[in-house]
Amino acid sequence: MAGEPIGERYLKRIIDLMCERENITYFTPHFLRHTFVTIQLSNNIPVSTVAALVGDTPETICKDEVHASNLMDEIINLSSFEKTKEIKK
Repeated sequence: MAGEPIGERYLKRIIDLMCERENITYFTPHFLRHTFVTIQLSNNIPVSTVAALVGDTPETICKDEVHASNLMDEIINLSSFEKTKEIKK
């Protein structure tokens, strides 16, 4: 019914369908938490407010975001973006 919480299985099925459609090999709902936090911080929402919204401490939020940023640096090869920019010139 409208306005009632959705079940965990329902959310999992939506994520599974999304991953199948977009050919994503691995995704968890926890990724959405990191996305939410990153968006809030990039919009200059105070870290203490963001921490309260997700039920965490500011110290943990900062540590998690630095860790996530380092992981993205390992995953994304920026030189491939540079080559793309050169081709477009």
